[in-house]
Amino acid sequence: MAKSLNDFIERIDLEQNRFRKQRALLLQAADNPKLFFEKASEVIKRKDSLFKIMSVYEDGQRKMDSQELTEYIGTLLDRFFKQELDDQNVSVKLSSHPSMYCVKVDDDQLVHFDPYEKYYGQRNYRTAHQLQEDYGSTLARLNEETIEVTSKLEDMKKAKEGTYEWIIQFYIKKNKGVLKKLRGIAKESLIYTFKMKQINEGIEKKIKKYEWQLEELKKRKDKHIECGTGIEMLELRLQAADVISDVFKKYGYRHEAENHKLY
Repeated sequence: MAKSLNDFIERIDLEQNRFRKQRALLLQAADNPKLFFEKASEVIKRKDSLFKIMSVYEDGQRKMDSQELTEYIGTLLDRFFKQELDDQNVSVKLSSHPSMYCVKVDDDQLVHFDPYEKYYGQRNYRTAHQLQEDYGSTLARLNEETIEVTSKLEDMKKAKEGTYEWIIQFYIKKNKGVLKKLRGIAKESLIYTFKMKQINEGIEKKIKKYEWQLEELKKRKDKHIECGTGIEMLELRLQAADVISDVFKKYGYRHEAENHKLY
């Protein structure tokens, strides 16, 4: 059925009425940001015309961007949480989605929320058990690398002390036939006779390389041990998130458990 003029006028009137309510909310929230946190879901939706009209081009240039509005709203929400929790270390920033914001303490993102659909939630954290496993596996890997490099270093030190004997042992250990072993030893002996300087320089270079690798592995291991498992930090993070979550509960926000909706 074809639409009449009245249908179009009614749609315009509805949008105008919606804009009036949104305008009033923004004006009131400028002085009282709590109003936006509490009432935004009643007059604004995720993909509202309000955001579309903020994308303005004139004379081929962008004059205004909907992103600027979402950032401004972020400042209102930031003021609200600072006032509500009486803590200047708390801040609100835009999240990955234009309608999603996150509450942070220092630089740590704790709770994500959508003021237009009025829900909040915590993105999945690694559990204490997972953190302990990660810590142990990383430490084990560093120890294994240290053992491996130490073995290579000891081998090169032996080569430096007795280069000719080391060459012989090198070929004897290889899985070759006796004739091939003897040919290899004879060949390397000839090379050793005429290129002793280059061989010794190569051995010294590898010794320095392995010594440097051991120093780096020790630094990484010491730093890993100093940082610890991260379990204590996780517990503090969860405690802070609980305090922030109480604010959302107070103002009737729904807890969202589905992790993908928090991105």
